[in-house]
Amino acid sequence: MKRTAGLTLVEMLVAMLLVLAVITGSIAFVARGREAHRTSESLARLEEALDAAFALLTEEARLSGYLGLAPPGTPVLGASALGSAERPDLAVAGGCGPSLALDLGAPLTAADAAYAAVAGFPVACRPSPLGRAAASADTLVTRHASVGSSRPESGRLQLETTLRAARLASDGSAIFGTEARRHDLESSVYYVSADSTGRRNWPSLRRKRLVGGTRPAFQDEELVSGIADLQVSLGLDAPDDPDISVDRWIVPGGPAGDGQLRALRFELEAWSDIPERGQPGSVRRKRAARVVELRNSGPQP
Repeated sequence: MKRTAGLTLVEMLVAMLLVLAVITGSIAFVARGREAHRTSESLARLEEALDAAFALLTEEARLSGYLGLAPPGTPVLGASALGSAERPDLAVAGGCGPSLALDLGAPLTAADAAYAAVAGFPVACRPSPLGRAAASADTLVTRHASVGSSRPESGRLQLETTLRAARLASDGSAIFGTEARRHDLESSVYYVSADSTGRRNWPSLRRKRLVGGTRPAFQDEELVSGIADLQVSLGLDAPDDPDISVDRWIVPGGPAGDGQLRALRFELEAWSDIPERGQPGSVRRKRAARVVELRNSGPQP
């Protein structure tokens, strides 16, 4: 009698083990692929955040001190030193600090590890969105004329400038004649918040920006979510050498002597919002630095 061929129990077990091995290997391969994709996407997010933040800070630093037609450093009628009383017709609402926007004699200032315009002068209006600034991050304040000319507008701080003079006005008035040009006053406070809009404990780069309306005021806006730290260094040029290159770097508020501010160095830390295995707190972090040469004459730090 002829026997029907078939698989023995041992052969079936071996086949099942082989299939199981193939499935396990495929799952591991897919998992590694997904992890590699997450890592790649995480790095891309970090680069995007850093590039966006550096672009904003670089442009602001280079514009600081720009006064339209008037040369940088020209005394501005109506400007007032940080901490001094503002002229009533030029007063800024919001309570961020007296003359915070109007100190055009110091178009660029910074504070080391503080939510402040300079050391000892904290920004009085609360950080957004939840009132918590990053404890160790620096703050940068910039002041300059807008790049393009503007139409006269009441309720907005504007600079009227000529080749020889500059003045502030908030009522749209003009006194310099047809040769003058008008620009909006741009004043911003850049800082790192411990929170992002709609997300607690997730940091963000933000700014208090001067805007118009019925009365000039600072308005808060989120710039880049995921920026956890901002460090600013001031590059000084010694006045007794013939070049205009940076001779030494100091932190804001450090001993400047008679050095002239020539450049800034920004260092940023960004966090990715894509969790990854093996990362501190499951979040990948990256620090990067960039040096910016100042186009306009900077103030003494």
